[in-house]
Amino acid sequence: MKRVLICLTLAFAIYSCGSKEKQQESNEVVTTENETKTEENSSTPFDINTIPVSTQTVGVFPFLEAPENYCYGYCSNWKGKPNPSDIKNFDKQYFAVNGELIAIEGKTYNSTLEKNRQKDNAPFNSLEVEKSYEKAILALGGVKVNDQALTQETLDKVEKEELLQSGSSIPPAGRKVNTYVIRTNDKEVWIQFNLLNEESGRITILEKGDLKTLEVATITADVMKAEIDKTGKSILHINFDTDKATLKPDGKQVADQILQLLQNNPSLKLSIEGHTDNTGNADHNKKLSLDRANTLVSYLTINGIDASRLKAQGLGADKPLNPNDSETNKAKNRRVELVKL
Repeated sequence: MKRVLICLTLAFAIYSCGSKEKQQESNEVVTTENETKTEENSSTPFDINTIPVSTQTVGVFPFLEAPENYCYGYCSNWKGKPNPSDIKNFDKQYFAVNGELIAIEGKTYNSTLEKNRQKDNAPFNSLEVEKSYEKAILALGGVKVNDQALTQETLDKVEKEELLQSGSSIPPAGRKVNTYVIRTNDKEVWIQFNLLNEESGRITILEKGDLKTLEVATITADVMKAEIDKTGKSILHINFDTDKATLKPDGKQVADQILQLLQNNPSLKLSIEGHTDNTGNADHNKKLSLDRANTLVSYLTINGIDASRLKAQGLGADKPLNPNDSETNKAKNRRVELVKL
């Protein structure tokens, strides 16, 4: 009898181990399959062709006004209508799609969303705004492509400075962002907003498009010579390392063309004058502009140009081409001028 009990006990133990091993193997297979599916879903790129083409008329950019009793920007400005200064004819914006970020280029509008307390003193209601936009967008044939929060890992895939400069509606990690796409026969419209209850929100509207590039003339020795013959000088924007007098590779290419200019015209004498914008200390800017001019003079003399044909000057921000009132104008003021002696 004891022998029978011992045999039964061993058989049950063996069966139990086998069942556990099979169950473990089954769980591992299911887990592996789920992981594979998750990886496949997360790695599948967004395809605009999966969005149905709407037959609705979407109107003119930026297509949507703020909901009733809400406004874009400060309600006292532009009567809640889109401020033209917030519209860029071409820009790159990031949009959330299924928890990931993709970059889209085209005409953009970025703005805050505010409650118009002159008409309704109730707090900003994020659910009210969300549902109002959703109703309007879906009526135009739009499709929601994101309604979840982004992880910090996803945000870190894009340079933080790039997101800030774009004026994007991408919120911090952990906060929900709503993204919609409206696709018509001739337009691809992206709408994205994030909302903070009892506070405000931010919205981005983009009509996808291609950048119309401008003609860019190549800086050559012949172009410099033509400018000097016409005006007595040639204005160049030569790239140096930031706050240094070291030529960048493309700056060296321009220096080679100056060398070619002087080699082609043996009687030509030049004053090489460095200029900066007005950012920072004036004395530092003058020294920096002189150092950069001297860098060019040294490069030219090392490559065979007689030093008597050259003069270096550093003028700092004393002679701006434009008022230093914008980043664009400041960039134009950071220059080197070749002035005929």
